[in-house]
Amino acid sequence: MRFFIFLILISGYVFSQSNEVTFTKDISPIIYNKCTSCHRLGESGPMSFTSYEEVASLGSMIEYVTQNDYMPPWPPDPGYTSHSMLDERFLTENEKNLIGEWVSQGLPEGDPELESEMPIFTEGSAIGEPDFVFQLEEEYFIEGNNQDDYRVFVFPTGFTEDTYIKAIEFRPDNREAVHHALMMVDVTGTGAQQDAESPDVLGYEAFGGFNLEGVSPNDYVFLGGYAPGMNPVVWNGELGMKIPAGADLLCQIHYAPSSVNEWDRSSINIFTKPASEVEREVQMKMWLRLDIEIPANTETQIEACLNFSGSFADLYGPGEIYQFGQPTGFYGEQNCEVPEDWSLLGILPHSHLMGKSWEVYAETPVGETLPIIKIPNWDFDWQGFYYPEYMQHIPAGSRIEAIATYDNTNDFNMGWGELTTDEMFFCPIYYVPYQEGDENIYLGIEQTTSILENTNPLFDIFPNPAQDQIEISYAHKDQNNLNVKLYDSKGRIIDIILNENFQSEANSVKLDISSLSPGTYFVNIQSEAGLLTKSFIKE
Repeated sequence: MRFFIFLILISGYVFSQSNEVTFTKDISPIIYNKCTSCHRLGESGPMSFTSYEEVASLGSMIEYVTQNDYMPPWPPDPGYTSHSMLDERFLTENEKNLIGEWVSQGLPEGDPELESEMPIFTEGSAIGEPDFVFQLEEEYFIEGNNQDDYRVFVFPTGFTEDTYIKAIEFRPDNREAVHHALMMVDVTGTGAQQDAESPDVLGYEAFGGFNLEGVSPNDYVFLGGYAPGMNPVVWNGELGMKIPAGADLLCQIHYAPSSVNEWDRSSINIFTKPASEVEREVQMKMWLRLDIEIPANTETQIEACLNFSGSFADLYGPGEIYQFGQPTGFYGEQNCEVPEDWSLLGILPHSHLMGKSWEVYAETPVGETLPIIKIPNWDFDWQGFYYPEYMQHIPAGSRIEAIATYDNTNDFNMGWGELTTDEMFFCPIYYVPYQEGDENIYLGIEQTTSILENTNPLFDIFPNPAQDQIEISYAHKDQNNLNVKLYDSKGRIIDIILNENFQSEANSVKLDISSLSPGTYFVNIQSEAGLLTKSFIKE
């Protein structure tokens, strides 16, 4: 009997140990990879999460904000689409449950040897050496009045010819003050004129957009954006985005409320590519409804297709055309069919303070629904650009629908406008004409092989050049979830070579390349330690 009781006690102890949730083993990978990019010294998060002590001291608060999906901020519904977005920050149900269990078990630290490595946070460019740097000409003063400050800054490019970019990167100077930023091209000079009206103050005030007087937002060309934890998108291979000759760069920066005075001198990095390398120019089309009406004390849903009937129909929606008092035709939604196969690259849903939700999807000619993005709880403070990890194919003839919901609890009607007291139904979408294999082109910065080339002697490809077979070797201990991929020079995935653990400190894998066409190829090794990239030539 005593032996039986002893076995029960031992079994209970082992079971208890195996179910213990510790910071080092279970929680540090979650916090460091989903929270620390913002929550560290000098960043926008109000407290640091860079150690057990810092995280455990706020364990109950972390449990509350994660269980209620308040943090980390990720407005899109991750379950809406079959594809992932770049830089996703949401927590899975399992991750939220682990945090809850950890707090309920008393916040145990665990074995320090099992603590996850802190990600490498770049201090300079996350891409490489830029071709052009545009920086605020002087520090901008941010008054500590506990109010939001939305400011547009104008950067003349001085480009004498059309310039194609492969990446645009916003670099915040004062990360504690900068909440987010949006960047666009202005070919009208209107932004510079408005900036010149207040020569004693840097930039000009703008809340919902860029407030370009007399310029239709339908003519805006957005280049990209920034939010904490968001990496710049790189247009790889044959893709590029055009900045016209003589254009200005406009950058709207949202400075978060603060009780203390701050200063900022942020900058923009531009990475260019020769026009001869750009076979497909990144295009933009947008939803923009100037006819929106949101009655007082109501919740209003506005739905519109991406319209190809012309700019007037884009701005004012469907309706009849009258001549001499008689209807002579229609404009608007009679032409909502995508004219050619598209590869979708990114999207920016945008409302103001009454916005409640967004949903964008495509209906194909055969009746298939292709979800693009859904934001069930719109939050103006956490808006952003969203890019699928891989291009999304939209067949020709599809209808792309956008649905936005607004909650107007005021006693007055609301219409379209760029001011705080106005609303917007505005959503740019980025695309290129589809080519076979686009679904395999990755849009993240891990593919910036033309900019960054790994020189780690522990990662090698032999022989190089090669004809029939290569051997990929990688020496690094204690690796988990190792992923090895092969790409062509246009960024298309050729093969997922490995998606498992190497079993020792020195490892290699052989790959048959006899069927590959001659050219340059890239091998990426992604692990918890980071990303390594190396090229080889197939003869």
